[in-house]
Amino acid sequence: MRKTGSMPLKFKLFSILMIGLLSLGFAAPTITATIDAKQVLVQESFTWKIEVVGSDEMPHIRLPDIKKLALLSGPMQSSNYSYVNGKMSSKKSLSYTFVALEPGSVTIPSIEVFLGKRAYRTKALKLEILASRKASSKNPGSNQSVYLRAIPSKTNIYVGEPVYVRYKLFTKVGVYNYQVDKLPDAVGFWAEEVVQGSQPRLVSEVIDGVRYNTAILKTVLYYPTRSGDLTIDPLKTELEVEVKANQRSRRTFNDPFFNSTRKATRNFLSNPIKIKVKKLPDPRPINFNGAVGDFQIKANLDTNAVFANDAVGLNITLQGTGNFKSISLPEPDLPESIDIFKPERTTAVSIQNMRHKGAKKATYLLVPREPGKLIIDPIEFTYFDLNSRKYITRSSGRIKLTVYDAAGTQPVVTSGYSREEVELMQEDIRYIKAADVHFTRAQNGPLPLNFWSSHLIGIFLLLGVLGFEYRTRQLQGNANLRRSVKAMTNARKKLKQAKRLDQDSTELRTLLHQSIAGFIGARLNAAENALDISTLISLLTQSEIAPEVVTETQEFLEGLTMDRFAPGAVQRSTDEWLEIAQKLLQDLGKEL
Repeated sequence: MRKTGSMPLKFKLFSILMIGLLSLGFAAPTITATIDAKQVLVQESFTWKIEVVGSDEMPHIRLPDIKKLALLSGPMQSSNYSYVNGKMSSKKSLSYTFVALEPGSVTIPSIEVFLGKRAYRTKALKLEILASRKASSKNPGSNQSVYLRAIPSKTNIYVGEPVYVRYKLFTKVGVYNYQVDKLPDAVGFWAEEVVQGSQPRLVSEVIDGVRYNTAILKTVLYYPTRSGDLTIDPLKTELEVEVKANQRSRRTFNDPFFNSTRKATRNFLSNPIKIKVKKLPDPRPINFNGAVGDFQIKANLDTNAVFANDAVGLNITLQGTGNFKSISLPEPDLPESIDIFKPERTTAVSIQNMRHKGAKKATYLLVPREPGKLIIDPIEFTYFDLNSRKYITRSSGRIKLTVYDAAGTQPVVTSGYSREEVELMQEDIRYIKAADVHFTRAQNGPLPLNFWSSHLIGIFLLLGVLGFEYRTRQLQGNANLRRSVKAMTNARKKLKQAKRLDQDSTELRTLLHQSIAGFIGARLNAAENALDISTLISLLTQSEIAPEVVTETQEFLEGLTMDRFAPGAVQRSTDEWLEIAQKLLQDLGKEL
């Protein structure tokens, strides 16, 4: 008799797998279209996803033109297979990222989705685009992998009061480069960019429970020149970001582990900023010319006593903090007997602690025509103080000037000699005492060797001094030459600073990048604000540098940039980075 029993376990599993594959092939696929937000703000992005369940075919669509929306990125493809309770299922999706351009209601139409030769249709979706959101979230871009926000220091200010805006990048993926062509338009403001000391540094932050890498791309200082509700337009930036590579090949098992990535250039816009600017209070002083901040004024003469028709300098200095570019120095009110000439003006103002600080100076040339004691009235300057919210007037005080008649009414000025010394100077003939003089005969014959050697040494020393002076003048008159000569010294200083940092210091890789990029830029006379990787490699290629050195430089800079903005992307220790940088600097020093 044949023995009967249960089916072997391997055969059971194989049967279940075959049944699952057959059911997958004959079951009708399910197709859905979704968006990850029902309401978005203008300049805010959202994701539209087409998802197919129960088909091994990657869906294909024809993307329609949709008013009030612009395609930001896509398609992003993904595949997933699962085996649950004896049933196998597959899921494939296409994702597109759009940005909202203007407020209003938008309908994303029903579209055809092709799976092989068969066509299916999705449902239409509705989206509301808002100009502003009443209860806005702290993180309006929480659904995005990369977004840019403009963060103002304040939104309610006076005319002439500074407001600084930080343009901050939020990213969940690798960012390798950025480009800002120009500052945003800001009608009713004058603006100045705050210079950052180094490349933007990524910092990890948790925003509403989501972890981002953040960096300040730009900081701009704005001064309103008129009152009202003013708008600072969005900042546009071009970013090189990490995206998933398109997978066009058909795979039975498309494991996400094997999904590759690539770099892609994308444009991003920040949010616009509304600023409420208040008028300065009335009544305003007569001599008020729009200065807002905290100022001091000083005035003084080069000397307080001159002859008639001689010139004297009047210096007026205004120093402090405030809207220096919108104000002018007060002019002096002089007696009619003094002629005044066009002044020489100088300005030394810089941005410190997010405000302009420094001094403006005017030097007038005065020529008094009549002798006597003259009084120059106090020079006053009025400004609006933001702390007290009052107008304050500063005064230099009165200035006294004594003018002497050139005909002889001036006081006697002595030289400091005694009476006896003066009388001795007036004698024309003085007694000269003769001294006993002894003469010796000079030796005839050739000059000794030490005579010639001392003269030759003196000539060489003179030539060395002249050569050093010529070289020094060359360097002083040629900034590019001076920069080139000091290139290697500056690069080695950067490397020494990097060696002293901790292994986990975020500044270490920045110093290594500055060392190599700064050396190349200095030796090839490249502008310091144009030291991006592509420009440096192009300059090296044009300079006929050895190809292997160019390749080594490009790999080093790209790898270092990736490791700076995406920590862990390059598996290389700090000691290895330092060793490679030192060797590369030696190779470049031989070539350049």
